[in-house]
Amino acid sequence: MAVESQKELSNVAGFKHYNSLHPTKLFISNLPKITTQQEVEIRRAELERAFRKYGGNLGAIVTAPTNSPFAFVEVENERQADMAIYEIQNSGRYRIVRARRTRYEALQEEKEAAERAKVKANSEWD
Repeated sequence: MAVESQKELSNVAGFKHYNSLHPTKLFISNLPKITTQQEVEIRRAELERAFRKYGGNLGAIVTAPTNSPFAFVEVENERQADMAIYEIQNSGRYRIVRARRTRYEALQEEKEAAERAKVKANSEWD
């Protein structure tokens, strides 16, 4: 019965979304909704300052969409993401969780891993 209901829903958008967590991308929610480009730039600068110490040499990469009460912050590595979640979540300033990996990101990572394995296999035969 459950398999039949899944077949019926297989054409529904988002039904089989990729549900893996991204190791370095964070999802910041419960932010005030912004509508202008100036507000987007202000939010981006604010989040870049807040996450500066977790971003490494280049700083944190912030994506703040217009008309959205959320933003994404990408940090240097998984350890830095864990530290940011722990420290910033405890401060109570932002609601923060790991972002979900998109299907496209997962497929790209699988493709890159396959290419690395192929290169490694070819170099072993040389």
